[in-house]
Amino acid sequence: MRIRRGLFGRRLNPFDPKVFQHVTLIAFFAWVGMGADGISSANYGPEEAYRALHGFAFLIPVLAILIAATVLIISAAYSQLIEEFPHGGGGYLVASKLLHSNIGPVAGSALVIDYVLTVAVSVVAGVEAVLSLAPPHWSEYRLYAATLTIAFMVWLNLRGVKESVVTLLPIFMVFVVTHVLLVGYGVVSHLGDLPRRVAESRTEAGLALSQFGVVFVLARLLHGFSMGAGTLTGIEAVSNGMLALKEPRVRTGKRTMLYMALSLAYLSAFLLFNYFLFDVQPIEGKTLNAALFSQIAQNWIIGGTKIGTVLVGIMMVSAALLLFVAAQTGFIGGPRVLASMAEDSWLPHRFGHLSERLVTQNGILILGAAAAAFVVYSGGHLSSLVAIYAINVFIGFTLALLGMSRLWWQRRTSDRRWIRKIAICGIGFLVSASLLIIMTAMKFARGGWFVLLVTAAVVVLCFLIRGHYRRVGRQTKQLDDILGDLPFGDATVTHEPLSTTQPTAVVLVQGYSGQGVHLLLNVHRLFGFHFKQYIFVSVAPVDSGSFKGASELAALRRSTEEQANRYVVLSRSYGFKAEAVTACAIDYLTEIERLCLDVHERYPNSMF
Repeated sequence: MRIRRGLFGRRLNPFDPKVFQHVTLIAFFAWVGMGADGISSANYGPEEAYRALHGFAFLIPVLAILIAATVLIISAAYSQLIEEFPHGGGGYLVASKLLHSNIGPVAGSALVIDYVLTVAVSVVAGVEAVLSLAPPHWSEYRLYAATLTIAFMVWLNLRGVKESVVTLLPIFMVFVVTHVLLVGYGVVSHLGDLPRRVAESRTEAGLALSQFGVVFVLARLLHGFSMGAGTLTGIEAVSNGMLALKEPRVRTGKRTMLYMALSLAYLSAFLLFNYFLFDVQPIEGKTLNAALFSQIAQNWIIGGTKIGTVLVGIMMVSAALLLFVAAQTGFIGGPRVLASMAEDSWLPHRFGHLSERLVTQNGILILGAAAAAFVVYSGGHLSSLVAIYAINVFIGFTLALLGMSRLWWQRRTSDRRWIRKIAICGIGFLVSASLLIIMTAMKFARGGWFVLLVTAAVVVLCFLIRGHYRRVGRQTKQLDDILGDLPFGDATVTHEPLSTTQPTAVVLVQGYSGQGVHLLLNVHRLFGFHFKQYIFVSVAPVDSGSFKGASELAALRRSTEEQANRYVVLSRSYGFKAEAVTACAIDYLTEIERLCLDVHERYPNSMF
């Protein structure tokens, strides 16, 4: 037990008033834990877009504005989503509630696979960046290093969200501060070159239009836009992880979204502007960002020390480490989506269960295992993973924004703001759908078919699981119809306390149902009037569906007591003495065992 506590931390009490302060995040920490995925994409998103526009550099300023505007538009639309769905669920919940319940698992499965790939891509990219500083022969160990890193991330998250985010905070801040300052300095320091670059771009644009035509140039711009679409991944993380945010959740979520949108739009646009102003050329063995920062800071010397070289080294190390922070987004958002789907019976209910540390342990474990499987499938090669990355997140974007657009159209007669709201969501939907089509076409043969096949398989599995729960539900409903409304007896209801010496039947129940009544009748049928009194033990599991706040937990406790007391009233109406013992707990079986031992100690002549 001490070893377990040392590894995963002490047990948390869900009914402790301070517990939500321990496991929930203020906007700043949420920006760290959930924004790292999007911000880390500045390491490869703008570079991919820039490379795709080789020979068409005059399009780069336009592309920078387009990407920044798209980030802000989709973020604004997702802020609306946060208002409508403050308990989280993101694109899954929007698709389920606003489009059709059967579309929900499509969006949910796409998001889960995207989070798995976020972990896999981020970890492999981080490992490759770190190993690039080591001797070349170390690269053969990247597969082992990546899988061990994923295992470490799993352990970190099993201890609890807040502790893992605080651990990763210094890495995030070093990356953000150094990159924000340097890319800003790069643009300001080269504003004098802007007229020359603009004049050159006009000449290049004129030649390209006359030689290739408007359609080809626009197609090339869209190609660059789609290649830089990875920059937009991670925006949905806040809406999926609302339960991890501190109350008031909507305000915290919208503030987190604002931090994320501004930082991501700034970095992506300013990096592209820097590429344009410095006319950066790829260098073998270096990322484009490394080449850019070396150009900006190459002449920074203080006291004979090349401070610029040191700064660039720090920035590259922080960039590599931030990719590990980005994997944290998957471990926060992925299990939340799994829990939401489990709550609706699309996945086994165990994915909504909480551990002693009040985290969705099963979701974290399955997500880590799936990410490790993708890493093994790729052989630890980043290029294989990048080829299938970002498709699924745009499935989620498209469905979520379509649902929000439909919502505002339905509210056009009741909400005067509907035109502005639907304009934001509608534009976001059109952009997302267009990018989804372009990316699928471009990446299908490079492995996109595989991730679409895996996603489709998960969707089919969801429908099979939902079918199983429905069949079981129909069977229990038949029992409820027969016994759930069993008429009460006419005996005088007595509140006489139970005797500690009389034979006592202890009946384990969960909610008032035909199954529970059937169990009670069977006890009486088998033992006749041997038992003069009954004790009903009922424990309600605290899972992700109920662990949303103090009011939800209070309602769960109240409902558990009310339903257990219905058995008490039923038994008393037939002349038996009865009482109920109830509890709400995370570890369901352990709490039942504890209550039963306590009952047996008080009533030695009891039978279970």
